Amino acid sequence: MPLFSRLSVNRRVERLIREGVGVRESTWTVDCASDPDLTRRLTESIVGWVRHSMGEMRRPYGIDHVALALACRDGSGRVVCSTSLGVLRPISFYGEGPVAEVNAFLGDVARATGGRPVEMVGALLSLGDIAFALNGRPAAA
Repeated sequence: MPLFSRLSVNRRVERLIREGVGVRESTWTVDCASDPDLTRRLTESIVGWVRHSMGEMRRPYGIDHVALALACRDGSGRVVCSTSLGVLRPISFYGEGPVAEVNAFLGDVARATGGRPVEMVGALLSLGDIAFALNGRPAAA
């Protein structure tokens, strides 16, 4: 029975994510990804968005973890490169770790695109919002 229960929860989590529960998305247009000052400002913008989004998340039972994924699309919408920072605690976004990882990814974007204009896409998943919804309460707004 525990296996069936686990599969049921997995299906419910997948459904909630597909429905957008706990998912926050944002985009940034980058005209010249090879400019160091632009890279720094874009890193600050992405991390600032993450911090702001985390402030709106539910934290039932102390579950405050998030997962962050970033992708870069060219002018035709094709994904050129992507990364996932994995599951992290919000406090880590006030340290150097994730900031350095975002900055390093933007360096990869610059190399992959040759400085051509691109669109950055960020997706942030709140595990607390998912846990809140699984507990039978309405999803966080």
